[in-house]
Amino acid sequence: MQTTKEHTRRLLQDTAREAFLRKGFKAVSMREISKLSGVGLSNIYNYYPCKDDLLAIVLRPVLEAMTNMLENHNCDNNLSLEIFTSEEYHRQSMQEVMGVITRYRKEFRLLFLDTRDTRFEDFWERWIDKSTITGIEYLERMKELYPGLDTNVSPFFIHFISSWWISMVREIVLHEELSSEDIECFIGEYIHFSTGGWKRLMKVDHQSGL
Repeated sequence: MQTTKEHTRRLLQDTAREAFLRKGFKAVSMREISKLSGVGLSNIYNYYPCKDDLLAIVLRPVLEAMTNMLENHNCDNNLSLEIFTSEEYHRQSMQEVMGVITRYRKEFRLLFLDTRDTRFEDFWERWIDKSTITGIEYLERMKELYPGLDTNVSPFFIHFISSWWISMVREIVLHEELSSEDIECFIGEYIHFSTGGWKRLMKVDHQSGL
C-alpha cells in the first residue's frame, strides 16, 4: 500500500510531538525523528524545512487555546458588573483556565523551558503585549457601558497583571507535584483575589451599590 503525503505528514507530527514532550526540543534531532518515524531524513525536509516548523505544529494547540482564552476575556458576555460577584462566572473561569493548563501541561513546559533560539523564544513577551492591549480595550468597553466606573488604570499596571497571569501558569506547570485538587484550589484563589482587586481599583461598589 502506497504511503500518502498526508499520512507521512501526520506521522512526522506525531513522532515529533512524542519526542519533544518526552525529551525536550533541543535534545531531539531531525535525524532522531527520521529514525523514530521511519521517514528518510532528506524526505523530512520536503515536509518541514527546519525543526522549528515541527515545533510550531506541536505547539499549535496550546497557542490556539491561549488565543481563545484571551479573546474570550473581551467578549460581550464578560462586559458586565456580574463578573465581580458571580460565583458562576468565577467557577467557569476557573474551569476554563484549569482545563487548558492540565490538558497542555507538557506543551506549556516546552514553551517555558525549551524554546531558546527558536521562533518562539519571545512568545511570552509578545503574548503579554497582546494581553495588555486586550485589557486596555476591555476597560474602554466597560467604561462605555458603565460611565461611573473608574477605568483610569495605567497601561503598565495592565502589563504587570498580564505578566502576573503568565507567572501563575508557569508556577503550576513547573510544580509537577501539584495534584488536580491543588491546581483547582490555587486557580480559584487567584481568580477571587484578582477579581476582588479589580473591583476595588475600578470602584465597582460606587457604580453598582454592591
